[in-house]
Amino acid sequence: MKFGLVGAGSIAQLRKKAIDAIPHAELAGVFDIDRDKAAALAGAAPVFSSLEDLIGYSDIDAVIVSTPPNRHEEIAVAAMKGGKHALVEKPLANSLDACRRMIDTSRETGKILTTGFNHRYFPAVKALKQAVTSGAIGKLSYVRGFAGHAGLAEFKSEWMYSKDVMGGGTLFDNGIHMIDLVHHVMGPVKSVYGKTLGDIWRLDRIEDNAFAILSGDDGVVGSLHASWTEWKGYHFYLEAYGSRGMARAFYAPMQSMLITMDKPGGRPTRKTNYYLPLIIEEKLKGWQSTAIRTLAEEITDFMSLESGGAPAGRIARGEDGYRSIEIATAIYASSGGDRVTPMAEEI
Repeated sequence: MKFGLVGAGSIAQLRKKAIDAIPHAELAGVFDIDRDKAAALAGAAPVFSSLEDLIGYSDIDAVIVSTPPNRHEEIAVAAMKGGKHALVEKPLANSLDACRRMIDTSRETGKILTTGFNHRYFPAVKALKQAVTSGAIGKLSYVRGFAGHAGLAEFKSEWMYSKDVMGGGTLFDNGIHMIDLVHHVMGPVKSVYGKTLGDIWRLDRIEDNAFAILSGDDGVVGSLHASWTEWKGYHFYLEAYGSRGMARAFYAPMQSMLITMDKPGGRPTRKTNYYLPLIIEEKLKGWQSTAIRTLAEEITDFMSLESGGAPAGRIARGEDGYRSIEIATAIYASSGGDRVTPMAEEI
């Protein structure tokens, strides 16, 4: 499958390395408003002078959108209308209405639309998901997650914390991964209650912490906290609790834990996996090595979708991107009051 990259920033560089690592995948073109950056990334692949030229190139099957979120809709819609599939980095867009138009275009054109939620491919997260779906921890009761980093010092550009570009603060940044994962594990969300805080960085219309309670089917509850004030540095964990145990995914470093019992309240058996080869590789090559691995798995599943395969529900579709923005939007709506926001039954 031949891919065109739109955007030539840091995430696009990782995408290129992921494509290079996949058999039967090829980088077939790059466009960026900075032609020099596009040329540096493209290598032997063509460099295009405009988005229209890239979309019109017959030797490209799919477009990977790696630009700021306020351009995601424009690029993805143009790509799909131009006959290309679209893989869009998270968040899917910077507003719910934009997400809706992207999904509508996918359905009208029959082209694939996916959201770049590569955290689903963390080995620890896959282990947790398997523990839930296999019934190893019994009937699922609740899911909780946290994603945090130190905030502004982590950003290379001001647009990364602009409301007009991103659509929000920590909820649309690191928090959007956690929203997706909690939803991915607990299943359909029926209602949302949340609270946001912005008293640390005091940015324009931007939260630096957000908390939420999600109510789902069969009484399952999800809770999450997204933060730009995690002074200890980047931390991420996801936990699922059931009637006969619990599963935990943690990063960084990558770890997973599974506690099981033969009956509620029985003698627990604990198993911990530290993923030492991955940890060592990160020590030598940086966190990017793990990102490239997960992006390669995601792109491989994308290729499977295009060929009619069913990648075990791992890859995030456009509808998953919509749901994550819907939940984030509901958290904003309920913050500052007692409003519980119901989720739409259908997208």
